[in-house]
Amino acid sequence: MAQQTQNFPLQSTEVINELSKVIDDASDELRKLNLEIFNNPEIAFQEVKASKLLSDWLENRGWTVQRGVYGIETAFEARYSVKEGGRTVCFNAEYDALPNVGHACGHNLIATSAVASAVAIEHMLKTHNIPGTVVLMGTPAEESEGGKWLMAKNGAWKGFDSCVMTHGMPDFSTPVCCTKASWKMRAKFHGKSAHAAAGPWTGRNACDAIVQAYNGIALLRQHIQKSESIQGCILEAGKAANLIPDYAEGVFSVRAETVKEAEALRGRVEGVFRGAAEATGCKVEMEWFALYEDVVTNDTLAEQYRQYMIQHLGLQPEQMVPLKEARALHDMGGSSDFGSCSYICPGIQAIFDIKAPDLPHSIGFRESAKGDVAHTEALRAGKANALITLDVLTNDEFAQKMKDEFRAAMKEAGRLSE
Repeated sequence: MAQQTQNFPLQSTEVINELSKVIDDASDELRKLNLEIFNNPEIAFQEVKASKLLSDWLENRGWTVQRGVYGIETAFEARYSVKEGGRTVCFNAEYDALPNVGHACGHNLIATSAVASAVAIEHMLKTHNIPGTVVLMGTPAEESEGGKWLMAKNGAWKGFDSCVMTHGMPDFSTPVCCTKASWKMRAKFHGKSAHAAAGPWTGRNACDAIVQAYNGIALLRQHIQKSESIQGCILEAGKAANLIPDYAEGVFSVRAETVKEAEALRGRVEGVFRGAAEATGCKVEMEWFALYEDVVTNDTLAEQYRQYMIQHLGLQPEQMVPLKEARALHDMGGSSDFGSCSYICPGIQAIFDIKAPDLPHSIGFRESAKGDVAHTEALRAGKANALITLDVLTNDEFAQKMKDEFRAAMKEAGRLSE
């Protein structure tokens, strides 16, 4: 991947103030959308209310909205343009929640920030008669199901010049998420039921099989790279103590720095599960249902985002270190299905600070995600993302540098033949 890029001229103070005012003026309405999504959490593939809320809102503003796109009923694609030609830019909105803990990852804020950026670019296209198209992509099922991976397989983001989104975190420290590749797997063990006391020898214990697999994974962890990890949980392993369970099920996640490394680790994990089935006389089905590709961060976009945040949007330089330095200091242990987008067109998943007491997927983070501070910070990130996207639309040199870097990264990754 390309190293730290040169700085490009930023938009004029007048343009920055105009764009920022558009978002500030929409703050109350955006806050209502934010809280409506937060107060009605919907898990993966069930985001009916959130998808309709955002689609209706954009449609009422004059956007062209297609619903149920790219193979997912709760996905949507909204487009806006006033002049033919130009480049096509995209903002991703997430809006799915986690089971039992609601918006503990702050996807309500991701949606808010994306809509804020979209509204700002809508205004700039209309007011200044700028050629180009802005797209707001509604992306369901980020949590555990890889919604963007599924959408990408069905043609989403093809032909776009850039795609950006943002994610709330407990602090800034780095301008973007540099996340790992991850395979998601559902394991189903099939045994044979029997009376656990009177005739256990006639049964085949599926609970034993999945526990054996779980313990095998624990032993495997000693012999994998420090950058790799395996997580899992048992969802079902029997119903009664006096009945040999004939069925057990669990979900597991395999993470590594790159897709290639995740594939290699996946093979070792499969061996553990096959061994557990063999040892207990059971059969196992392994369904690898979602791939989270590693995020290919476009440094040109990332550094421009950082410069806007520091020079015009109120951050101090020490609050958001350069990307090259951040890579050396931080190991982002999580994964994001935004990786699939980043292999299709240049993009970043930027970060903003919601002042949360804990990491995402915690109760503390959820409580911060509904607050006024988090909303304000989501809008600030929305301004920065809108500004770098305006650069893509209007600055040919900047756009070309971004594309050249992307092509070099894809060639290095083996995605381009030339």
